[in-house]
Amino acid sequence: MIKEEKKALRRFLLLYAGSLVLFLGIIGSGYYRFHSVQIFKAEQREMRLMMASASRSLMKKGEAPSEEIEWALLDRNGRMISGTFDLPKDSYEAVPPLHDNQEYFATNDRHIYYIVWFAHRLQFLVVRKPINTEAFESLIINLVLIWGGAFIFFMVIAAFLTVMFLKPLRDTIELLDRFIKDTTHEMTTPISAILMSAEGFDRDALNERDKRRLGRIDVAARTLQTVYDDLAFMVNPKTKRAPQEIDLARLIRERIEFFEPLGRIKQIEYKVEISDPVPLIADQREFTRILDNLLSNAVKYNRQGGAVRVIVSGNMLAVEDDGNGIAVENRKKIFERFTRLDDAQGGFGLGLSIVKELCARNSLTVRVAESKVTRFEIEWQKVKKG
Repeated sequence: MIKEEKKALRRFLLLYAGSLVLFLGIIGSGYYRFHSVQIFKAEQREMRLMMASASRSLMKKGEAPSEEIEWALLDRNGRMISGTFDLPKDSYEAVPPLHDNQEYFATNDRHIYYIVWFAHRLQFLVVRKPINTEAFESLIINLVLIWGGAFIFFMVIAAFLTVMFLKPLRDTIELLDRFIKDTTHEMTTPISAILMSAEGFDRDALNERDKRRLGRIDVAARTLQTVYDDLAFMVNPKTKRAPQEIDLARLIRERIEFFEPLGRIKQIEYKVEISDPVPLIADQREFTRILDNLLSNAVKYNRQGGAVRVIVSGNMLAVEDDGNGIAVENRKKIFERFTRLDDAQGGFGLGLSIVKELCARNSLTVRVAESKVTRFEIEWQKVKKG
């Protein structure tokens, strides 16, 4: 599974999981409320039986209710007359005026109280029982198990369907990768032959018209070489080699010499400033790709008669050009694969995504600097001595 496919799958599953949690949360809340009401109704039924037994004992037999029943008899002002427990104040002070045959249930954190008003005796009869915590704990456990099982089930189904629906896309991408790989393989020999042939001409023996023609051939071949290198890296990134100290001055000079014919068409001037560079340890082949892509973009998006400046200072390398700059809102977007801000310049939108990937592989930081011109900065860690 390629990087973009994993990213799309991850985003979809996160969105799906969030929606599923919300949906199951609503269902679970309704489930809990319904069954907690059923538990409370069962408690009420049991307490009505307790109240009936206590009432018969007090009103007919004139004896105390069964020892299994906790009861209390209060006067109309809520004062204790007799009973087996002291009624907490918060259980009866909020009791509304009751009339004959009316009932009232109250709860605190440990008990349920059932209160009945006997109008002919002007008294309250109260029975209580402990809250059935086991029933609520069992309800919560069942809810968690059902919720968790449903979440896992639906997530597995979602993952399976997502992978199944992505398969045609994956097959298409693999077919495209094979096509690009075969194409780049076939491009190697022609590009090398064109470059070698262009370099083999005796330019002093050519007239100005032929020199211009040869220059255009050279520029086209070098442009193809840059595109080829990007495509080759995209479909078949080579294994990272052991890092080594890079001679920045020599490497910059070599790459500018390579891109000089490209800049000649737009009359671009190359300027190099190197002062007190900190040693750079990286894979030289990969750092060359980074530098090539930055130089290629600096030439491509530069203005006619502009300049490309390569600046090395301390542990930072900057490539500047006199183009139109990059808007703040696009400074992160440009590092995404296939992103092109200027369709008129063509290209595949791969260069800067490759720069970002290779920088990450070599522990380098790449950013677009706050500047009036277009400026990319590469920064590396200082090598600790000793």
